[in-house]
Amino acid sequence: MFAGAASAADLPARTYTKAPPPIAVAYDWTGFYIGGNVGGIWQDNSGATNFIQTDNVVLTNPQNDSVSNGAVFGGVHAGYNWQVTRWVFGVEADWDWTDAKNSFCRQTDTRSRPCTDLDRGFLTYSEKTEWLASVRGRLGFAWDRVMVYATGGAAWGDVKTSINANCLNGGCGNANVRLNQTVNFSDTRTGWVAGAGIETMLTPSWLLRAEYLHYDLGSADYAAVFPSNLVAPQTATRSRSFQYDTLRAGLSYKFGGPVVARY
Repeated sequence: MFAGAASAADLPARTYTKAPPPIAVAYDWTGFYIGGNVGGIWQDNSGATNFIQTDNVVLTNPQNDSVSNGAVFGGVHAGYNWQVTRWVFGVEADWDWTDAKNSFCRQTDTRSRPCTDLDRGFLTYSEKTEWLASVRGRLGFAWDRVMVYATGGAAWGDVKTSINANCLNGGCGNANVRLNQTVNFSDTRTGWVAGAGIETMLTPSWLLRAEYLHYDLGSADYAAVFPSNLVAPQTATRSRSFQYDTLRAGLSYKFGGPVVARY
C-alpha cells in the first residue's frame, strides 16, 4: 500500500486545456443567385396633346398634359456576384410585370367642350405600361452579411397608347363626319435605369433586399389621323416621356460560393 501511494505521488499533475472558441462564419457573396421581387411603381407621363385641322389653323388646340399614377410591380431576377475583400462586383438581369396605366380626355378644337360630345366631339387618350426589363451592373460594399450597392444599366419597356375620337353628334371640329374611332400604338422602348439598394444574407444561401430603381425610356410622338370631309384629314397628336420610379423588396437564393470558417 505504501509502495502504491509513493508511485501515485510521482505522477505529474493533470493539465487542463482551454476549450477552443466557437467557429464564426464569414459570409461570402460570390456565386450565382435567382429570385423574385415585388413592390410599387410610379410613372410620370408629362407631355402635350394637339388637335389639328388644316382648314382652320386658328382652331388648332395644343395643350400640355401631365398625368401620374401608381401600380403594383413584380417579377424575377437573376445574377452573379464576385467578392474581392469587402467589394462586391456583379451583373444582374430582371423582368417585371406591371399594370401602370392612365386615361384622360380633352377637347377637339378650341370651340368644343372638354370631354363632352355636344356637336364638335372630344378626344380620349389611354396609356399603359405592361412590363419593364433591365440588364445592370452592380457595385457593392459588404460588412459580413450586409451589403449596400449601386446599380445601373440598360432598360426596356412595353408601352401601349390609344387615341379615341368620340364625334357622334356632329363630327370632330369643323368636319361633319360622325365617328367613334380609336387608333392604337404599341412599341418596345429602350432606355436606361439606375438605382441603389441594401441586401442582407439571412443564411449563407438566402438573401433579402430592398431596392430603388429609376427608369427613363425616352420620349415618343404619336399621331392619329381621322377621316373628315375637309381638304385634309384631322389629326390628334400625343407627345410624352416615359419615366418610372420603383421601390421593391426581393428574396434570392444563392448557389455555390464558399463559406469561410473564421476562428
